[in-house]
Amino acid sequence: MEKKAILFVDDEMSILRSLKRSFLDSGYQLYFADSGEKALAALSASHIDMVVSDMRMPGMDGYELLKEVKKYHPEVVRLILSGYTEEKTVYKALIDGSAKMYIAKPWDNAKLKSLIAQLLTIEETLCQEKLLEVINTIDELPTLPSVYQEIMSLIEENADFNRIVEVVEKDPAITAKVLQVANSAYFRNKTASLKRAAVYIGLMNLKDIVLGCSVFQVLTGKQAGKLSLENIWEHSLRSNQMVHQFYERVHDEKIDDTKASAGLLHDIGFLVMLRYFPEQFAAIMERHQHQPAVPLISIEQEVMGVNHAQLGAYLLNWWNMPQPIIEATLYHHEPESDAVVDRELVSQLALADAISLAAIDPSLAGEVSPRVMELTGIPEALAAQFLQQYANN
Repeated sequence: MEKKAILFVDDEMSILRSLKRSFLDSGYQLYFADSGEKALAALSASHIDMVVSDMRMPGMDGYELLKEVKKYHPEVVRLILSGYTEEKTVYKALIDGSAKMYIAKPWDNAKLKSLIAQLLTIEETLCQEKLLEVINTIDELPTLPSVYQEIMSLIEENADFNRIVEVVEKDPAITAKVLQVANSAYFRNKTASLKRAAVYIGLMNLKDIVLGCSVFQVLTGKQAGKLSLENIWEHSLRSNQMVHQFYERVHDEKIDDTKASAGLLHDIGFLVMLRYFPEQFAAIMERHQHQPAVPLISIEQEVMGVNHAQLGAYLLNWWNMPQPIIEATLYHHEPESDAVVDRELVSQLALADAISLAAIDPSLAGEVSPRVMELTGIPEALAAQFLQQYANN
């Protein structure tokens, strides 16, 4: 097997020497550059699988470099390794997909090596031959509607809230969804005003709903069994709400923005199947109806050679969504996999997914093992409460 190639970029030669010593016996092909310009030259001259860059550098800084890598070498995995603590720039790089992950200096060698190995494993999974074969049958992968891109740009600019609401109001379908969610049992608000609804649910919830609506707009397909578009939407929304609540119970703070849409997007692979492979998915659902004891994901794998988790993660990766969301989508049916970086988030999503699917059809919900329950940090009694709450909604 060909060695994976990693390019480390830092203007401090002592840091590059330290990284060289740490990774000398790692089995990777190593490249080093002390500036953004030299890094781009190395990328043009050699095949590189991953770039690990500092943020604060003279001339071209890390953010500018990673944006260029994303634009001209989108297949390269991009990480930030920096002591640079200006959160706004790091956050921007993570949210706009310029970087997959941020690792703070000083770093732990063992953890850094493990993280790099896990991220490269995920990349290999998304590039496996059968998955690419299925993806390549799609004439053209969808892009997210401009309304979402516009709202994200406004959020990054710290634009006035009224401007953001005005953009949402341009799309009647998204406006209706925001009002529907704001007036749901979860938020328990009653209003016909989009602005009031947006203020009530908050900017990040508004962004998530717009993102979810945008995804459903570009992946509209036919119903297959009990997984109608409306059921998938309700399931995704419930899952997202539960993941947020689980996280807040464990950490006593709101979930990080780079993870906030994990529940909303984790099953978009179903939408991909409904949109592009309706006959195969109808056959999968029919078979599951006759064999409810067989996990749906196993039937997908047998019929198509891939499953909805892989298809969804591939599309999210293509859209440059934050790495935690891609990982959670890919592994929410196998949170104990060695490739998982954020085991807690993926386990919480696995639990939320099972509870929410049980509200649609208990046969669709997978088993959540005691080990996964432990990894969530959520007491079983609380999980039972959520099951009861959402089964009654």
